[in-house]
Amino acid sequence: SDNKLLGIIDIRKRLSDFLYKYGGNIGYSVIPEERRKGYATEMLKQILQKCKKMNINKVLLTCDKENIASSKIIISNGGVLENEVIDEVNLTKSGIIQRYRISL
Repeated sequence: SDNKLLGIIDIRKRLSDFLYKYGGNIGYSVIPEERRKGYATEMLKQILQKCKKMNINKVLLTCDKENIASSKIIISNGGVLENEVIDEVNLTKSGIIQRYRISL
């Protein structure tokens, strides 16, 4: 109601090799002062409906292994851990990227 930006989310229909390994089909972020309020969970839920309409039936999402909040958001939306990869490009604090799949 106040036109304040709370977060962003985007769909990547086609994945480059880099996005396939490190980024996934969906990227999202919520500004720090608005975290832990359920916004990211709802954002992901809604964008998964758009993915289904776009015929993206197996969605790939990634997060830093230390980002427990993000992994919980992904799991709460049906994410299943596929594997973990070494972060060879320094995107994470932990050095490990978790790769999750959501089947729609």
